[in-house]
Amino acid sequence: MALGRIGAIERPRTADEAAALAERLVGDLLPPSMASWLAAKETESRTGMQPFPRVAEPERTPEMMAAVTMALTSLSEILEPSAKRRPELAVEIAKLFAAFNLYTGDAAKSAAQVEVWGEQLGEFPLFAIRKAYRWAVRSEGKMPSLSSFIGDVKLAMGSKVLERKRLMHQWANQ
Repeated sequence: MALGRIGAIERPRTADEAAALAERLVGDLLPPSMASWLAAKETESRTGMQPFPRVAEPERTPEMMAAVTMALTSLSEILEPSAKRRPELAVEIAKLFAAFNLYTGDAAKSAAQVEVWGEQLGEFPLFAIRKAYRWAVRSEGKMPSLSSFIGDVKLAMGSKVLERKRLMHQWANQ
């Protein structure tokens, strides 16, 4: 795929592929002027200072609008809240509990725990939950707290993806 060109994008098969694609959709798959502008806006929000030299907002050409629209569409699919895929979310949570041997013999309590975690994790994409699950199983000595796990899910989503998606959406809707 050429730099700055979004064409037919293959659906990611793994959580790592989904995370990498999300990062690329707000980076090198965009036209260079949009990618540079997003990076400049990110620097500005982080430091409070405009980068020098100042990066101009990309012109709203039909080609740029098409590229941004396609990136936003793909991002929406990748970042779809896991609440829309509730059965898959429940499986991921149950796997996490099983990995840490949390089953107490009380099926109702286990179902309630999965429900509570599902409610709290429902706003996050499934790929990020899967990545955080792998990290927890491979590196934690005990079951992480829900708040700690949510922090890992946010980290798994990628540091710049949501902010850049928001900026692209604002740019496209001006």
